[in-house]
Parts: sequence; structure tokens; C-alpha cells
Amino acid sequence: MKPTTKWIMVLIAFDDPDLEPRVIKERLPAREDEQMAAFLRGGELLDVISGDEDPSAVEGYRQELERNCLR
Repeated sequence: MKPTTKWIMVLIAFDDPDLEPRVIKERLPAREDEQMAAFLRGGELLDVISGDEDPSAVEGYRQELERNCLR
């Protein structure tokens, strides 16, 4: 059975020094366009993960991506 949701990982980074860059995660319906979702959130899509994943594992992955992107 196909998952009904998915997680997206989005890098949010602005040229404004007052705004901290970060990686966010968000759960979306499987039918939603992940590229458009990232664009609407003002960021760049980094990865898409099955919605069946454990939320704590997804958060750990988000933190790892954030560490790697923001070195």
C-alpha cells in the first residue's frame, strides 16, 4: 500500500543577516507537489521521505541535514 503522506525537508536561508538559516520538515499529502511546497515556504527542497517514517527519526534526519547545510 502506498503512503498517503510524505515528509519534505526544506532549507530556508535568506540574505538578511537578521534571519537565521534553518532546515524545516513538514508532512504533506502524498499527492502534493513537493517542489511547489518548498517554493511556497521560501526555501529549497533538500529531500522527500515517506510519510510512514517515525516522526522522531524524521526529526533526527532534519537535524543532521541542518548540521551539514549550515556548517
